[in-house]
Amino acid sequence: MEKKVKDIMLPIQDYATVFLENTLRDAVFVLKNTFYAGCAEGSQAHRSVLVFNSKKKLVGTLGFKEVMHLLRLSKEMPKNRDELFISLCISQSGKKVKDVMAPIGSEFVNAEDSVLDAAHLLIHSGLDLIPVLEKGNVVGMIRSAEIFKEVSQLLEENTF
Repeated sequence: MEKKVKDIMLPIQDYATVFLENTLRDAVFVLKNTFYAGCAEGSQAHRSVLVFNSKKKLVGTLGFKEVMHLLRLSKEMPKNRDELFISLCISQSGKKVKDVMAPIGSEFVNAEDSVLDAAHLLIHSGLDLIPVLEKGNVVGMIRSAEIFKEVSQLLEENTF
């Protein structure tokens, strides 16, 4: 029997969270600890934290990609690049999460959707993770890592 999204999703409570008004410094600390804790346990490390508003509604994600975007420079690199990386990191650390996060858009899957539906949406949306809804509430997240794990298990089980 084919699995549903709910069978392979990561429950929302498994994610670390930050709030819109947190600083990037705070969020990077949470993300770093979450990522390395997952690596140490041998589980699939989280590369994002979930961002909530003051009403505890999921409004975005903050991951490696958003943090790396803060290191973008103008087209011309400055001639004196000594300590530029350090300077950029420190100067950006006070920004609010709301200013750098990836907002949750209109893309989502339902818990009862097929894994193929989730894979299709991930591929065509270009997103790293997508919220999973059940009765209108976010109950989890689905990433390409979960779909890859399912693909690899199916191939191992059905190899002659």
